[in-house]
Amino acid sequence: MFLVVGQGNPGEAYARTRHNVGFMVLDRLGLPFRKKGEALVAEARGGLFVKPLTYYNLTGRVAAPLARFYKIPPERILVVHDEMDLPLGRLRLRAGGSAAGNRGVASIAEALGTTGFHRLRIGIGKPPAKELGAAYVLSPFSKEEAPILARVLEVAEKAVWCWVEEGLLPCAGRFNGLDLRSGG
Repeated sequence: MFLVVGQGNPGEAYARTRHNVGFMVLDRLGLPFRKKGEALVAEARGGLFVKPLTYYNLTGRVAAPLARFYKIPPERILVVHDEMDLPLGRLRLRAGGSAAGNRGVASIAEALGTTGFHRLRIGIGKPPAKELGAAYVLSPFSKEEAPILARVLEVAEKAVWCWVEEGLLPCAGRFNGLDLRSGG
């Protein structure tokens, strides 16, 4: 069994913001999500796909109890989230690592007691100034960014299915070097 957690904030006000790319990727999978506790959950291909309804910074409150209940080890957990340290058009699969200021990832690490879970980091680029980070992640993508975002979401969907079927290493080799900023 595996667990794929898309990070985002619930509600229409956040639906198209940078912080919700994790939800956007899971929405592309075409799975039938249903409300279960504090999350929207879909079961497919022998695992769980989850969109927590606790707000981004508290996703550990949903992810850790599910992992414990279903006895899912950290290396069978994939967290899909936005990443300011990558430009829009880039994504990166990786195991472990620091939260690097991402409070949602930190929440999961704290609740699980490990950073050993896998991550699909979706680049959103940096804000114009560091102090604008919170406003930036809650801002929508621009019209100019829409074509790049569409390519990223399509490739991220493939990366999730690859991780489910083949594991981290083959998929990291296949997807980490892609630059989707100009259609490549």
